[in-house]
Amino acid sequence: MLRHNVFRLSLCYLALVALIFITSKNSVASEGLILPVLVYHHIQEKLQSDVACTPEQFEMQILALKNAGFTPLTISQTKLFIAGALDSKIAKPVMITFDDGYESLYQYALPVARRHRFCMSAFVVTSRIGRKLQFASYLTENQIREMASSGVFEFGSHSHDLHTEITRIYDAFGGSYENPVANLLNRDLRISSAHLESITGKRPDALAWPYGKFNSDLTGIARRNGFKIHFTSEFGYNEAGSNPFMIKRIPITSRDTPESVIKKATASR
Repeated sequence: MLRHNVFRLSLCYLALVALIFITSKNSVASEGLILPVLVYHHIQEKLQSDVACTPEQFEMQILALKNAGFTPLTISQTKLFIAGALDSKIAKPVMITFDDGYESLYQYALPVARRHRFCMSAFVVTSRIGRKLQFASYLTENQIREMASSGVFEFGSHSHDLHTEITRIYDAFGGSYENPVANLLNRDLRISSAHLESITGKRPDALAWPYGKFNSDLTGIARRNGFKIHFTSEFGYNEAGSNPFMIKRIPITSRDTPESVIKKATASR
């Protein structure tokens, strides 16, 4: 009986040592790495915006990142990176994001993502799904559904119908007992989240702030609505332990080349 108990205690001890080793290994997996999060908007045959690129430019940039040894991260992997628990085999992480949800993502980005097995994430203004506004058409529900099931595209919220500088409106009500913008944002994010879930079957937990603008009050509202990682317009690179509610990003413009994109993704690596 004593021998049996000693044997059981030995097994428990070995299991505990293994668990500590694995946890320790994971906790430093992202140590010393930086994560560049690149943000694109539109892909156009004929450029009409500084935040657009041509299909040829886009594929050349993605191919350059792939050839340079970068590994694209999903939203879930990005959360692991921030927590310091990313797979240690990933030595050069990068995240590709799109804001707004233009139909050009389906036409041009999806084939590139599939061809090169390079995962990407899109943040959609859900009230614009299936609509054509001003100079561009937006993704339809069927297109989002196909992209989400492709294994190379994920979706997050870019608000439902508050694609504006929310903080400016919020600050205009400063000093009031109850800021009406808080209630407006709370409702907006609930609608956006429900709409995306109805299309993809997955509740989104990533949010890109419209125009990258936010404050601590708005961050709290987003967190209470289930958004666990927030992307901003603040320029810079992310490290293990960075604030998951203030993810920095690097804009890609019509002037970028494969070489400049690699340089932006490399920084002080």
